[in-house]
Amino acid sequence: MSTEITFKKCTESDIENLVTISQKFYPEHYTHIWKNNDTSYYVNLSFTKEAFEKDFKIDNIIYFLISSGNKTLGLLKIRKHQEIKGFSSIDALQLEKIYLLKEATGLGIGKKGIEYTKSYASHLNKKVIWLDVMTTSPALYFYKKLGFNTLSYYDLDYPGLKEGYREMQRMALTI
Repeated sequence: MSTEITFKKCTESDIENLVTISQKFYPEHYTHIWKNNDTSYYVNLSFTKEAFEKDFKIDNIIYFLISSGNKTLGLLKIRKHQEIKGFSSIDALQLEKIYLLKEATGLGIGKKGIEYTKSYASHLNKKVIWLDVMTTSPALYFYKKLGFNTLSYYDLDYPGLKEGYREMQRMALTI
């Protein structure tokens, strides 16, 4: 794998690639949290052609494909102007999704994704980046290590999600 990691701003012409990579990385990481190992509810909600087409109609949403050489490794989904308690949409950016293929985890690529997001947020003159993460996710410790702090907790109500995997943490990083 090439050591250079790139972040490509997506257009609608990237939807097929977004669907392909999403439908690969999501089950790699999250099959165990769904009853009968059935990830279809969330995949159908977030990672279909129709879901991406809907997102591309919203000016506030932007996707980036994360790649090394010609290999796509994951994606970032950002809401450029998204308020959070204590910060207006002018000051806050939401990192709604950051996902990597299993083979790309533990290589520093996630950290580069956060650094890229921070740079992008700074370019937009944001004061805070926020995200939501499952309390049971190994990513929680990754975000804490990078300086994110937990602001609040809530539970997901997705059908088919196993008990014990519903609690989410809303975290923020002041920049």
